[in-house]
Order: sequence, then structure tokens, then C-alpha cells
Amino acid sequence: MIEEFSQIKRDFDFNQDDVENIRKLKPIFERYVDDFIDKFYEFILRFPQAKRFLKDEETIKRHREKVKKWFLELFNGNYDLEYFLKLKKIGEIHVKIGLPTHYVNASMNFVRRYIIDIIDKEIESRQERNRYVASIGKLLDINLDILTVSYREEELSKYAEMTKMEKMVFSFAKKFSDVIDLFILTALVIVALSVFFLFGYDLYKLVFNIVELEEGILAVLGSLLILWAVGELMSEELRHLKGGKFAITVFVGIALAAIIRKLFIASLGTDSEKKALDLLSYSAVILSLGIVFWLISKRESNQ
Repeated sequence: MIEEFSQIKRDFDFNQDDVENIRKLKPIFERYVDDFIDKFYEFILRFPQAKRFLKDEETIKRHREKVKKWFLELFNGNYDLEYFLKLKKIGEIHVKIGLPTHYVNASMNFVRRYIIDIIDKEIESRQERNRYVASIGKLLDINLDILTVSYREEELSKYAEMTKMEKMVFSFAKKFSDVIDLFILTALVIVALSVFFLFGYDLYKLVFNIVELEEGILAVLGSLLILWAVGELMSEELRHLKGGKFAITVFVGIALAAIIRKLFIASLGTDSEKKALDLLSYSAVILSLGIVFWLISKRESNQ
């Protein structure tokens, strides 16, 4: 274990000169620690899922103290086995609670930028500034490497526990899933083209007075609404192919667009009794879909 962490330091070319440089920064950052914590929390609370991990004031208070302790220990100059084991434990906790690695990387980037800004502010000599920035940069890279290694170990351990047959099924399922995603994207392109032609046809009927002006305008608006919804679905599918999370609200949005178009058309009916019944039915469906959309959006924003 000692050899492993020593090798990490050698890989990052982190030596005794770097340790001494960082120790000299300690008095400076002890003065800025409270300012750092306040700005760090301003930064991380902007994350969409921040409330999922920082649920109440008590949790936030404990977390602030831990971040403060970690920040001060950056400048202690004691980068021994115990220091690295603490980092590894923090990484394991992040994996356990399901904290996305993106948040870890973004947070570390904020810490780096904050420290560099303070060094630029406090150190007059350009040569000294460059030396300090290089040393603290190595240490932050080592911290990030150890904090995120737990994520890689978690993925590898799950895969290693699989039998040969399970690995084959897993590999096939992953490839088949990619094929399905590509098929869905292709189908969406075809649907989008179809809706585009529908929009063009409705516009053609409006321009050449094939339908009444009111009916034509509502038909064009309805087709445009569906075209927009399909475009949103294509964007979500592309984001999903790049590794992003798929938003189920898009499907609800498309259903809303389709029903609203139906409502537009139904409002032009001549049979007053059937028209009233259709409008009432479509309005009830729109209300139901709107509630579902709101509930899903609220849940996703709290995750």
C-alpha cells in the first residue's frame, strides 16, 4: 500500500520541493478558508442534484466542516499513507452515495481556480507564483486521481464478479442496446421528415385557400408544435447516445403537443354537441398530461 501511493507521487513528479512550496502557502490560505467555504458552497449548490446529497442544514454543516478540514490539510505538507487513505475513503463514500464523478471533477476545478486566484493576488513575484501554482496543481491532480479511483474500482469489481456467460450476455446486451439507440434515432429522423412534410402540406392548404383561414392557421400551428416536440426528442436521444441521462418529460411533451393539435382541430367542428364533448375530453387529457409533466419535472429537479 505504501509503495502504491509512493508510486502515485512519482508518477505526478511530486517531490520534496513541491511539499516545501505548498507549506509556504499555508499561512495565506488559513486566512482565506472561510471565504473559500462560502464560495465553494455557492458553486456546488448550483448543481441540479445538489439537494439530493445536501438534504438539510445538519448535513450541510457536517459537510462544510469536512471540506474545510480537507482544504486546510492540503497545505499541511504531510502527504503520507494516512493522508492518501483518507482521500480513498472519501472517494468510496462518494461512490456509496451515488455522487456523479462529474460533480467531483467540477468541484476540484473550482478549488484549483480559487487557489490560483489567491496566489495571483497574494504573491508579487511571477517566478514564485508559477512555482507555487505548479506544486499545488500536482497535489490537486493527485487528490482527484485518488478520489475518482474508487469509481473505476467499483465498475471493475462488478464486471469481475460476473461469470463468463454473464460477461458474454452483458457484452451482447450493450452492443444490442447501441443498435436500438441508433435505430430509434433513425426512426426519429424519418418521423421528423414526415412531420416536416405535414407542416408543409398544412401551410400549402393555408396559402392557397384550400381550407378556411382559421382552420389553416390552427393546423399549421399544430404541425409546428409537433415538429418542435419531435426535434426535442431527437436532441434528447443524441444526448443519451453521448452518455447523458434521458429525460422522460420529452415523451410527455410530445403527447401534449399531439393532443393540443387535436384540440385545435376539434375547436373548428360544426356539430356543437360533438365539438363540446371533444373539447372537454381533450382538455381533460391535457390537464392529466400537464400534471404528469409537472410531477416528473419536479422529481428530476430534486434528484
